[in-house]
Amino acid sequence: MIIVIRLELTGAIVHGQARIRSAEIASLTPTNAPKMKSYITKIAVLILSGLAVVTGLRAAGPSIQDVGEAGSFGHPALYMGATSGFVSMSTDPCPSPTPAPTPGFENNNQCFELAPAPATTSFDAADICRIKLPKKATRTIIYPVLNFFYVYSMNNTTASDGQARFQFTANLTIESPALNDPSCTDPNNGGMPCNGKLLLQFTPNRVFDDRHLDPAEHCQVRLTLTRAGNAGVNKEGLVASGIPQAVVDNLFAGAMTIRLNVVGTAKLVDFASFNASMRLFGD
Repeated sequence: MIIVIRLELTGAIVHGQARIRSAEIASLTPTNAPKMKSYITKIAVLILSGLAVVTGLRAAGPSIQDVGEAGSFGHPALYMGATSGFVSMSTDPCPSPTPAPTPGFENNNQCFELAPAPATTSFDAADICRIKLPKKATRTIIYPVLNFFYVYSMNNTTASDGQARFQFTANLTIESPALNDPSCTDPNNGGMPCNGKLLLQFTPNRVFDDRHLDPAEHCQVRLTLTRAGNAGVNKEGLVASGIPQAVVDNLFAGAMTIRLNVVGTAKLVDFASFNASMRLFGD
């Protein structure tokens, strides 16, 4: 007795995939062998043809010229975590922030002591918050959305006119074992070896307030700033910046940590506080 597996395909492609509808097992007598072989051959050809159509549909996506960032086009968006950190500045003494990146929440609340007027205080709130992504968390893109809720007070306590200033910028670092590859150099850090991390600048994400203050003049500012990633951190962009394709592929295939850093200066400022929040999306 000869066993025949009979396959039927639906006549439509659903979401770019040829769907096998059913499999029937039938028993036929040996006298039907030639017809069975012919039938199986036709079914095999039909299956291969359907797979070829599917492959062609998948390959016929939009180009970079069409959409700018074609790698993630049509992919569903994934939520990949959200976190926040806090920065405060005061003329009163406060504990210095932890100098090294931390695995937990140790750095999420950082305080900086402001120098007496009219001196300038520089602050570097490194690793103010972080998100750890597991292996294969996203396929082609890391899309950050950053929010800052901040207030600062300018106060000229000197007997002379002065120029008050408050400014900060934000940047992200990506840490991954894949970035220890000797062929990896960081285009945002002067082409230096990556040494396990990449620096991602967000220069438009900048607060800058520089104004003249008369003696004893005082003002306070309270604002909210949001910065979305636009193109995000995507495979195509990283390769175009000079990072080898193999390194980029390994980066997205493995686990990584994304850290938010805030750097700035303050002059004739006697108080400042802000909340820095980060949410990541992927595909």
